[in-house]
Amino acid sequence: MYIVRFSDHIQEDIKRNWSSLNFGQEGFEGTEEELEQALESITDESPLWISGIDVYDASSVTIKELYSNYWVLVDQNFTDGLACNILEDAETLEEAIQEVSASDFDIEYGEGECVDCSDAKVVYSFDWNGNQTYILEVED
Repeated sequence: MYIVRFSDHIQEDIKRNWSSLNFGQEGFEGTEEELEQALESITDESPLWISGIDVYDASSVTIKELYSNYWVLVDQNFTDGLACNILEDAETLEEAIQEVSASDFDIEYGEGECVDCSDAKVVYSFDWNGNQTYILEVED
């Protein structure tokens, strides 16, 4: 199966195999200890701002390290795989490239399917609307 995903850190994405809320934006920068201190300091008057959300109850969210000392909320729809778009009609790499090269091709930003990419292989990369984008081959 062929899927498409845009990313500035595709190898790190594949290795971690989960997706964040808010495209990884507005995360918490700091060490794990600093994050723990921030979580312990949450009050009704002073929530933790992370991934574009005020968190009032740390037990209601999952926070993981996206990159070294950069923490984000995990999208609960994508905890066991990456958010991506499946190239439904592509049975070969050539067909996958044709599909993403078509003038009517579109990526569902922040949506798509959750696909286990733990064994994914990057087979093609290209720029799509200013985003570094990849075709990955994964087992069905």
